[in-house]
Amino acid sequence: MSKTIYFLCIGALLLSACAQNQAPAKVEVVNLMPADNQVTDEQIHLKKKIAIGRFTNETRLANSFLNEGSNIGSRMSKSANDILASKLAITNRFILIERQDELVLDVNQQVANIDQYQIPADYIILGSITEFGTGNTGNVGLIDRTKKQTAFAKVNLRILDTHTGRVIYGEEGAGEASTSTSTVLGMGSQAGYDTSLADKAIDAAIGSVIDNIVAKLSQDKWRSYILQQENNQLIISGGEKQGIRVGDVFSVYLRGKTVMNPQTNIPIELPGSKIASIKITKLIPGDEISEVSYAEIIEGQVVGELSSLYLSLIHISEPTRLLSNSYAVF
Repeated sequence: MSKTIYFLCIGALLLSACAQNQAPAKVEVVNLMPADNQVTDEQIHLKKKIAIGRFTNETRLANSFLNEGSNIGSRMSKSANDILASKLAITNRFILIERQDELVLDVNQQVANIDQYQIPADYIILGSITEFGTGNTGNVGLIDRTKKQTAFAKVNLRILDTHTGRVIYGEEGAGEASTSTSTVLGMGSQAGYDTSLADKAIDAAIGSVIDNIVAKLSQDKWRSYILQQENNQLIISGGEKQGIRVGDVFSVYLRGKTVMNPQTNIPIELPGSKIASIKITKLIPGDEISEVSYAEIIEGQVVGELSSLYLSLIHISEPTRLLSNSYAVF
């Protein structure tokens, strides 16, 4: 009788183990290089225009002759573009303009003749996938078998000032994603290679540095530009989608001279000088690129070439419309 009870207990334990292992595979995502929290305390209500350039794929997987004719490289690049755009959109701080331009960029130099690209944004983010790899580990026992699939990715992001053509910030991030399966007596979850692991690893890599990217973009002052002047009335770029409202007061600055830094051989624009103040009187609806606003001069004079002038905020009409600087990244 005792033997019967013994075998019944063993059978119950095996059935319990099989039932537990029939659950879906568990996926783990790890940010290997977590970002520092550098977000400023300044409350932000004006949205900067950010263009996202095409990710390049410098990995061996994308450039291997074994993958010639496949779309592995382009698929990973598009996935990285979509992930970055999604994470920036979640912050609700920027107007995103996707630009699939490939700029030949040396991170230590200025991009020559950047005006030819006609980028309708303050900054463009350029990215590249520099490393990607996969691996399998597991254990084979007498009655059970486990398998763990892992994907690793490393990305490099650079912020380019579209007005000067200069790289103002660079960041590198790494991420890892894994999934596990197991079987007992041939029963349980079984799977081939999980193709979604590549996207999860890239997501983790971008997620590890997105806080620093957002903080850098938020630190620089918001700017806009004068498109046309008719006596005391000005037409400026930007409108309600950027957070501009009737009654806002802006300072008009004359851009400083551009000098060459002899240490780095990189041009540097000196601080501008204030020449006038203007007040928003009317908003003209449009999309993120075409919307404009009318303003009147309330102090000083607007003189000189309009291309040499820019605007910066000094007063808002409704303090209660400031947005919190807290955000979440998923």
